[in-house]
Amino acid sequence: MCAVAQRKSVATTLSFSALDGLPMGTRCGNIDPGAILYFMEHYHMDYKQLEKLLYKESGLLGVSAGISSDMRVLLESDQADAKLAVDLFIYKTAAWIGTLTAELQGLDGLIFTAGIGENAPYIRKKICERSAWLGAKIDAVKNAVSDISIHDTASKILIYAIPTDEEMTIAKNVWAYLSQNYLKN
Repeated sequence: MCAVAQRKSVATTLSFSALDGLPMGTRCGNIDPGAILYFMEHYHMDYKQLEKLLYKESGLLGVSAGISSDMRVLLESDQADAKLAVDLFIYKTAAWIGTLTAELQGLDGLIFTAGIGENAPYIRKKICERSAWLGAKIDAVKNAVSDISIHDTASKILIYAIPTDEEMTIAKNVWAYLSQNYLKN
């Protein structure tokens, strides 16, 4: 997640590595360092085992006890571990909204984007319910059809679901950089 003010990133959920912040498909998200010590002591895990656990076996996959790293699969599942993974993601996202709102000293709006944010109306709904203290109120009909503007008229903040094409954005930026710096004749 990213807090933006005046079109500039002022805070993010990432830290030294991509392990911090939100739990992702297979990455743990922020974790108590004591958990790592616990794994080392009780499971005799070495660096490589811990690295594999934190980057490839944690997050939605780990919390769901191996059901899936894909939110769509977890939302369709009736298993308790899948529900736990979904609930954790919603809880952590709402908590980070609170943290980033404090960093911004207020909030004008929420923008849901990328895989989960763009394609999971249930997740958006639940995150907005947990963010009601900010005045977030989602329009159920617009949210269900993944309209771009999904805030209710009574919402105190703007709420959007914006489609992304990360690969195209990266390609355009690389092309612009190469054109300016290396492709001049």
